[in-house]
Amino acid sequence: MSSIFISKDPEELSIELQALVQKGVLEAQSLIDFSAVPFECPASHDILFIASIRAADFFFAKCQTSAQIACAGLETAKKVAERHQKEVHFIAQQSDQPKLEAQKFNEWRNGRSVCFPSSQLSVGTYAALIPENEKIILTVYDTHFKNSSIQEKDIYVFSSPSNVRAFLAHNNIPANAQVVAWGSSTEQELVKKQISVAKVLNGQQQADLLTWLSKVL
Repeated sequence: MSSIFISKDPEELSIELQALVQKGVLEAQSLIDFSAVPFECPASHDILFIASIRAADFFFAKCQTSAQIACAGLETAKKVAERHQKEVHFIAQQSDQPKLEAQKFNEWRNGRSVCFPSSQLSVGTYAALIPENEKIILTVYDTHFKNSSIQEKDIYVFSSPSNVRAFLAHNNIPANAQVVAWGSSTEQELVKKQISVAKVLNGQQQADLLTWLSKVL
């Protein structure tokens, strides 16, 4: 059976993917970690846009908000609702298509102000469409690359552009390996590094990954 690497820690994976870890087929390890940075809770805003559960964790550890909450994807929205007991008012349905969803979000916000808690490495796709006087870019955590050597695999699944960069700082992808991208931002980072992408995961990415793996393993 093919060997697989995914740049997520085991506890972030579904039961089905965790079973592959237990079988020794899948190595699961995030190549990045995070640390809090000092920040002041933002001024009044209409919408809080959560791009990842980490952004939510670092923000809500210090601040509360009466703003409506928007999330970049179904998985993030589910975690925000469960972990922080927050109602989510807007969910990007196609997190693999951030530019398209950014346009939909901008239409939905309809001129209202938005706070974006984020990492210092945030791509900023959603914020890019919003005028400076209608947004707050708030760095609430830093992203760091781990110094990790990964044994060669047949399939590599990268979950973010930062994980791509962290991997390539210390590793190479074998010429015959298949590479899977978690959404279009990760795909763009891989293409920028001249790495061919066999599959881009859509919507509910873990389920999409399992479906794809069932066809190629």
